[in-house]
Amino acid sequence: MITTFDYLIIGVYLVFMLAIGLGFRKMSKNTSDYFRAGGAMPWWLTGASAWIFSFSAWTFTGAAGKVYETGTLVLLVFYATIVALIFAMRWTCVRFRRMRVITWMEAVRIRFGPFNEQFYTWIKLPLLLFFAGLGLNAIGVFMSSVFAMDMNVMLIALGVVVTLVAFAGGSWAVLASDFVQAFLIMTITICTAIMVLVRPEIGGLGGLMEKVPSAHFHWGELARPQLIVLWCLGTLWLKFSDENNIERSTMYLMTRSDADARKMVLIPLVGMLVGPLIWFIPSMAATILHPDLAAEFPNLKQPHEAAFVSVAMDVMPQGLLGLLLSAMLGATVTSMDAGLNKNVGIAIRSFYKPVLRPDASEKHLLVAGKICTLVFGAVIILFALYINKIRDTNLFDFVNQLAAYFLMPLALPLIYGLFYRRTPGWSAWSTALVAGAATWAIGKVCTPEWFQQVMGWEKPLNGDEKTYLKLGITTMGGTVVVGSAWFFFTSLFYKQAPVEERERIEGFFEKLETSVDEHGVGEVQTSVYRLLGTMCLAYGVFILMLMAIPNPLGGRMAFLFVGGTFCVVGVLLRRAGRTVVEVARRE
Repeated sequence: MITTFDYLIIGVYLVFMLAIGLGFRKMSKNTSDYFRAGGAMPWWLTGASAWIFSFSAWTFTGAAGKVYETGTLVLLVFYATIVALIFAMRWTCVRFRRMRVITWMEAVRIRFGPFNEQFYTWIKLPLLLFFAGLGLNAIGVFMSSVFAMDMNVMLIALGVVVTLVAFAGGSWAVLASDFVQAFLIMTITICTAIMVLVRPEIGGLGGLMEKVPSAHFHWGELARPQLIVLWCLGTLWLKFSDENNIERSTMYLMTRSDADARKMVLIPLVGMLVGPLIWFIPSMAATILHPDLAAEFPNLKQPHEAAFVSVAMDVMPQGLLGLLLSAMLGATVTSMDAGLNKNVGIAIRSFYKPVLRPDASEKHLLVAGKICTLVFGAVIILFALYINKIRDTNLFDFVNQLAAYFLMPLALPLIYGLFYRRTPGWSAWSTALVAGAATWAIGKVCTPEWFQQVMGWEKPLNGDEKTYLKLGITTMGGTVVVGSAWFFFTSLFYKQAPVEERERIEGFFEKLETSVDEHGVGEVQTSVYRLLGTMCLAYGVFILMLMAIPNPLGGRMAFLFVGGTFCVVGVLLRRAGRTVVEVARRE
């Protein structure tokens, strides 16, 4: 049960997040600072932000619900990201940094021309805002389950807080809050997993593996192997396209150099390898402790999405549940405030400035960006409320299928266009439309019934098999095969493109071949270390004080572990800041 201590801890965390925004507000002097931190962020900060942005609260609702139903099969979704990140580390990350733009949409303009900039702006902005609303909806599921509060009221309250954080500090506050949230999520979920495993009903990791449904490890009981393979291929491409298209460059544009761009990938790479192994434990244990979630959470449209929170409420002592909820809230802040900052950057740099106010000063654009942040925050809240009204499927499949139909066709030319130069500007918008149309058409024609007839299977496909088929066949057939063929077909017309267009494209690739060296950001670096170190220390001391709450020894040790981690990180950051100052003085 949630206690007064939990409410207090959540309240302090909300104040702490707002303090981060206020603490970094003076570091945004222009749009470059506000939207990409002036290209001065250290690699470990951008890496932590990139990692936490990759999972958000959906991991503990949508993915947790899928783990409850299918077990370790969901690991493939997370580990597919590892393959994509390895490719990004080797080839893509330095190209992102070398584009030398403020927003990713400006890179679209340079590579494909002004028309494509407007095409992507008008299509991507609504989609990105919708997906931000989807992320807000995910945490709403989690929080409303715990507080037994009306879902719509919860969505509005959470949305307002997140909008204010992004409004106050821009990309500086976004990255700083992401860094704090990364440590909070990892430490508190480790505590949750340990507390679950020591429960007598579970009996440790061995007991968990013995007691969960056999289908959690024997995937053939869930679906036909052919469909699982097809789904895996579709998932691999989905994650690859997500991590390696120009849109993903936002975090990399914030780093100081090529070397930092490459090093930052290490954090999400390691995090994605280890994190899911920890996060899956409570959701799998829910099959033992809570075999009938529908009866326990009758107000939720998808009760299995409460798998993680139901177990957390069982094992968490006083106050620790509040820290866990703060971590989940932090995951939402990550996805929504990063989405807000990125979307506002597109609106201001790719529409407001070139179309409405081409002569606007940097000061004017900065003010316009902050106003736009408030407006977009309201739009995201409205989207979250609408999604809650219409959604009739689980978050896991809902997110994947939306990505397959909309995001991947749009991403395809933004991947190839980063490596292959001999296509005209119109290759981008035409490829997106052709791939999108092919994906839709294949989804309509290749129905589960049609596929079952072609394969000669007598037994009808179950719900999971239909989902796997739909994602795999639309992704691999519509996007990868048809979309790729069309993109490279357009290269036949490259020589007919205007001279100015070809010169612009050649100039873009010349930038990609020119390395970015670390530039003088000593004063900025010192401020980041000092501010962030102080905030981590302050929050760590607060958590250590929570050891005074009357709890069993295990609960007090959990507070010691989480608070101690924050204090150690805070001390290390402040020492590193002094080292930066000393090095700068010697130079």
